[in-house]
Amino acid sequence: MTDPMYDSGGDPASRPGTDLQSDVTSAAGISARMPPGSAEFAPWTTPSLQARLIARGLRRLIKPRRVGRADLPLIRVLMAAMTRSRPLPGVTVERVKAPVHGEWLRPRQPRRGRALLYLHGGGYMAGSPRTHRAITARLAHRLGAAVFALDYRLAPEHPYPAALEDALTAWRWLLDDGWRPDRIWLAGDSAGGGLALALMLACKQQNLPLPAAAALFSPWTDLTCSGAAITENAGRCAWFTAQQLDFAARLYADRHTPGDPLISPLLGDLSGLPPLLLHVSDSELLRDDSLRLEAKARAAGTSVRLRLWHGLPHAWPNFAGLMPEGDACLEDTASALLALSAN
Repeated sequence: MTDPMYDSGGDPASRPGTDLQSDVTSAAGISARMPPGSAEFAPWTTPSLQARLIARGLRRLIKPRRVGRADLPLIRVLMAAMTRSRPLPGVTVERVKAPVHGEWLRPRQPRRGRALLYLHGGGYMAGSPRTHRAITARLAHRLGAAVFALDYRLAPEHPYPAALEDALTAWRWLLDDGWRPDRIWLAGDSAGGGLALALMLACKQQNLPLPAAAALFSPWTDLTCSGAAITENAGRCAWFTAQQLDFAARLYADRHTPGDPLISPLLGDLSGLPPLLLHVSDSELLRDDSLRLEAKARAAGTSVRLRLWHGLPHAWPNFAGLMPEGDACLEDTASALLALSAN
């Protein structure tokens, strides 16, 4: 049954305060192809100056590169340079090395018994808790809750199922440490968003309890790379190309088929999941990984809200503090998660 909280209210043009100008033609076209109420538009009709400048930098530094195994060290350095952020004042960081690797980010006065498990993006081959503090520190602050950012193993040194095994270990560790599953949120961006969804599917398979809700930012849910946006948005996506996406998928899947539902969770059984909050940009290659996820989850009876943003780089919350849309997305997410908890 779909939770009324997630109903979008239909056509965004009918909502007060929404101005669909010529610069949202693409977004409006997408809306026309969707069932009524399946998506809602963010209040940003024009990307901010900061968003346009960051997208320009990504186009020049990241997107033009053809990638191979020899390029991995540079890819990791570039990603760290583009996304690294210091924690917010009032949010402390505590490294954890056993039994899992990662870091706790805690606000000054955390809500008792509330936590969030965060899985970072990076195509399963790059990134770390440190590179994603722009997201995790702000979620800790806005939620008033402890955030554990998992430092899972990366491909190609550790292909599938290493990342999923690490995520399952972290989930069990939180439960064994006394955290109640109905008081833990789950979140992730890009590959981390797909990993979060795969974690929930694995929990269902292993009869483990599920989190209270999950927030996914530009999740990579289909490593078969079959979404229409991969060709439709080839010129619009600022972060990467189809070749780069295919390279990362092959590195992670290794000898396994990319269509395995625990690698491409879009292809799994989405029934019985907790409420899902999805954020995606209409201009990114992974747009349809969210659009199809929303439609399939809704059809399976899972409560889901999809918010579609216009003209932003993939996984833009990584630029919170530099890009106002990043801060707005995290504020929206925190408010939605807290509202769910209040119910």
